[in-house]
Amino acid sequence: MEPGVTLFEAAGFLVAVNETGEVVWYHQIQFQNGFLDCEVRRMMNGNLLLLLPRNRIVELDMLGNAVNVWHAAGSFEGDPGSIPVDTVAFHHEVFEMQSGNLLVLSVEFRSVFDYPTSVFNPLAPLETAIVAGDVVVEFAPDGSIVNQWKMLDMLDPFRINYSSLLGLYDGFFEGVFGEQLETRDWSHGNAVVHDPEDDSIVVSLRHQDAVVKFSRQTGELKWILRPHENWDMEQFGEALLTPLSGDEFFFQYHQHAPDIIHEGTILIYDNGNNRASPFDPTLPDGNNFNRAVEYQINELTKEVDIVWEYGQFEDETLYTFFIGDADYMPMTGNAMITFGGIQPARIIEVTRTTPAQKVFDLTLFENFTYRSERLPSLYP
Repeated sequence: MEPGVTLFEAAGFLVAVNETGEVVWYHQIQFQNGFLDCEVRRMMNGNLLLLLPRNRIVELDMLGNAVNVWHAAGSFEGDPGSIPVDTVAFHHEVFEMQSGNLLVLSVEFRSVFDYPTSVFNPLAPLETAIVAGDVVVEFAPDGSIVNQWKMLDMLDPFRINYSSLLGLYDGFFEGVFGEQLETRDWSHGNAVVHDPEDDSIVVSLRHQDAVVKFSRQTGELKWILRPHENWDMEQFGEALLTPLSGDEFFFQYHQHAPDIIHEGTILIYDNGNNRASPFDPTLPDGNNFNRAVEYQINELTKEVDIVWEYGQFEDETLYTFFIGDADYMPMTGNAMITFGGIQPARIIEVTRTTPAQKVFDLTLFENFTYRSERLPSLYP
């Protein structure tokens, strides 16, 4: 297995375990709500970067001291000493760039006329809808915003997918704007990372079944990894990736946590919800599966192929409709996969071979976990 300790969140604690599953470090988190998408990463300076959705980011040292705290000033006043960031929310992920700036997901709300009302009936009447679209925000450590990119401007706000009409932000309106409104969670971004090789940003949009790469300098789309259905080919055809093989389950659905591998591929946790796009029939949960899938992308030809996967063809298949993670292990080349939404949750490390060999298997009894990270050592 990859050397080091495994860090994850469970039951309101950050927990690190060694290679035998023994707890070697923990820290209690002070939650303000019941969200599970608590993200933690190690920073370049050795501290931990912790996102507490939907409005706080905390830099912790390994003794549990808060070194820095940032808050989303558009929805939260912040505690004394907290650094304000002029955005509405923080959710799902915070990513430290090599520059020291932070990338985070925020959200905006737009009133859109003639919006679809059904993902099952294409002839259903239209409505005026409050659409929630993700905003990728880059900000400096002092809280000043360097840049931001709005997904509703970059993609088609009228392209709906299974889950795009859910009202997951309904209660957020009441707390922020003082009124209760029905919303449509059009994109539901759940990951954002920076690729320094070409200064680009990769963002996962769960409710679009899409992983999108765009230029940090220009905002220009580089590619969209997604199922084929329901895209405006005239507007987005040049960016849509074409598969080289015709596997029925080629594309990812409702994915999480894209991880850029230095070998030029991208590793994704494929939740697989529905395994279909509107208005096609969905795959029953009992026949479904989660997997880690590694794609090789040719940016010149806009072609994509699967080079490795784990989860679909194993003796034991696991399925959960939400959360999860897949990380590349740099020393061994293994993949560590967090089946975080099943109960009990499982963190499984396997070799990136076919067939894969399991080298680590941790069960978190009676707990979910959003993601896990392998740290080379407990203390940097």
